[in-house]
Amino acid sequence: MAEASDLLYNLNQESRSLFQERQVILSFSGFLQKLQEKPSLLIRNSSRYLFDTFNYFGRAEKQTSHENLTRWKIFDIGTHKNVPIIGGEAVHDEIYKVVTGFVRLGYSNKLILLHGPNGSAKTSVIESLAHAMQKYSETDEGAVYRFNWIFPTDKSLSAKAMGASGPIGFSGVQGDEAEIREDSFAFLDEARIASKIFSEYKENPIYLIPMPQREIWLRKWMAKEKGIREDDVEIPQHILLSGLSKRNQLIWENLLSAYDGDLGKVLRHVQIERFFFSKQYRVGVGTVEPQMSIDAYEKQLTMDRSIANLPPVLHNISFHEAEGPLVEANRGILEFSDMLKRPIEAFKYLLSTVERGSLNLPSATTNLDVVFFATTNEKHLDAFKTIPDFASFRSRFELVTAPYLLRASLEARIYDQDMRGLSKIKPICPHALEMLCLWAVMTRLKQPNPDYYDSKYRAIVARIDPRSKVKLYETESLLPIFKPQEESLLEELRLQILEEYQNVVAYEGRFGASPREVRSILYRAIQNDRYTTLTPMAIFDELERLVKDRTVYEFLQLEPRGKYHQPQEFIIVCKRDFADVFEREVTASMTLVDEDQYNSLLSRYIDNVVAQLKREKIYNKGTGSYELPNENLMREVEKILKISGPVEKHRESLLGRVAAFKIDNPTENIVVGKIFHEYLDTIKGHYYEERKKMVDDNFRVMLSLGTDEVKKFKEEEIALAESTFKNLETRFGYPKDAAHDSLKFLMSFRGQQSLA
Repeated sequence: MAEASDLLYNLNQESRSLFQERQVILSFSGFLQKLQEKPSLLIRNSSRYLFDTFNYFGRAEKQTSHENLTRWKIFDIGTHKNVPIIGGEAVHDEIYKVVTGFVRLGYSNKLILLHGPNGSAKTSVIESLAHAMQKYSETDEGAVYRFNWIFPTDKSLSAKAMGASGPIGFSGVQGDEAEIREDSFAFLDEARIASKIFSEYKENPIYLIPMPQREIWLRKWMAKEKGIREDDVEIPQHILLSGLSKRNQLIWENLLSAYDGDLGKVLRHVQIERFFFSKQYRVGVGTVEPQMSIDAYEKQLTMDRSIANLPPVLHNISFHEAEGPLVEANRGILEFSDMLKRPIEAFKYLLSTVERGSLNLPSATTNLDVVFFATTNEKHLDAFKTIPDFASFRSRFELVTAPYLLRASLEARIYDQDMRGLSKIKPICPHALEMLCLWAVMTRLKQPNPDYYDSKYRAIVARIDPRSKVKLYETESLLPIFKPQEESLLEELRLQILEEYQNVVAYEGRFGASPREVRSILYRAIQNDRYTTLTPMAIFDELERLVKDRTVYEFLQLEPRGKYHQPQEFIIVCKRDFADVFEREVTASMTLVDEDQYNSLLSRYIDNVVAQLKREKIYNKGTGSYELPNENLMREVEKILKISGPVEKHRESLLGRVAAFKIDNPTENIVVGKIFHEYLDTIKGHYYEERKKMVDDNFRVMLSLGTDEVKKFKEEEIALAESTFKNLETRFGYPKDAAHDSLKFLMSFRGQQSLA
């Protein structure tokens, strides 16, 4: 029991310490002190606050040999579920640019409409912004404040007569009331509060300072903060307006009148409260669902306890309370989820609401301070573009395209959390997710149009198939489909190919398998009872099932264009990819040849070629002397590489590639296997073919383990098979069952390919 009491005591101390540290409750003079110290931070509107949120978390510049990427770190933080947004840097940067435009204008006058296919992370992007705003609001720099009206319970004095000086029905500072800090009711215990009126719009307390004094003070304080002259201070336009809601304005005016213009006594009733943005609790973050018909409404308050206990001087006010997502989102962001699913009449009011930043309700018109977002899919947007009113809406929208990802490696990262969960159900076989993501990305790609390119590139562009396009986007080797010179040309064209379908209606990434479908396939594959692990074969089974029903998925209904838009064929491509990679892994696991020997042979060949072209000798580590380049070695390797034509020209091209690499990567060491990766693969393939019979024999022994068939083989053959399984597990991560199933698949697939 004592331990529980200690825990509660410590919890209480921590809570009080955090509360005081954050200064959640302030008197108006306390707020004024903070305003004097940091005026620029406390007068921000919603667009400036969102802009500062972006910059507070910062960005990372990622430079590659092909492109420069800006990654805003708020999307690494991700949503409130701690799920980062993978990819989409262009989308995020476009939002930042739009918000920057709002900041320069001084207010947000357009709705940011994220449009794209289902499952392209549109809503998740907005959730990430909301989550980042919540995190930022918990920092000192991101502190935001609203205010409440406080009226104490002491009614010992009657209401003052008109024109008389004195209290308004509640006593001032007398008796133990003197304990109230700074002569304010802000810190009263709840038991001593008769009435508390919240500000539903969360208005900035600075609007309680009347003009022109508000402008005079701000000019003075901001000039000091920025180290400039007062005349050079630019005060945001929204700060110079009347920012109070009708209800708060009436309370302010009635109290000021009752106190004969004594503003200090009015402000005693003001309690400044720090608030924190929250999507969950709808504080500064609102969502309008498509099925909702009312975004904001108001009701008259009559029986409310707080209203009944108000001083008589305020009884003449007809109190209304505004509610709804628009009100909840004030000073923050509002999302219209799947906006275009609603009838157009349901959001026509946005034309004026967004542009003017005001909300019309039956009892009043209130200024809003909101950054408006909306999401929609392309089908609804296409239909929306056909209506006569579209031109009016278009001028008030900022359209931001959110396509599917086009890189399989990024796509795979979306499911990291899923894979961690699935690994607790079954072991995960290498390349299972990789093959699924490869298939998904290929369904999203569009055939390059050769006519879009210069005439000298058209022939090579016409040969880019979906698998090659994935490799191009991933900056992987395009060999042996393309020759080294062709590969270099395509690398130069990479950015142009990426941008070919970006600014068109049928953009690349608009169609194809969505992440939701990919995730569904993963969860179905893990339940496949044919396999004890999540294998690529289980993925292939689910893909075969999915492509049979063309009526369910729109991307299955697309007409083939060359080798594009053929999901069934993409499964075969993925099978071939897995067969190739597993064959390399299982062969390497046999350890017939040390992997370093391939690199060593290629390195020796390149060294000899370079020495010959430079007419230099080469150092022989074995003899410790300098010798002429080994012509026999070079010819032997060139025979393996199947070099045709004059060898002198070929050798000169090798030297040129080394020189080009050093120019592009001056600080990197020369890695022969990286520069000449296609030659390394050819050398590996050559030695594999030489040992093909031994490899095939080992495959048969491996499949016989655990059966009576194994008795037909020698002990050394069985030992090799067992060590291969062990190496597959330790080096490549294959559980034995997965390795066995993968080997069966390899043998079967190779058999089918040979018959085709």
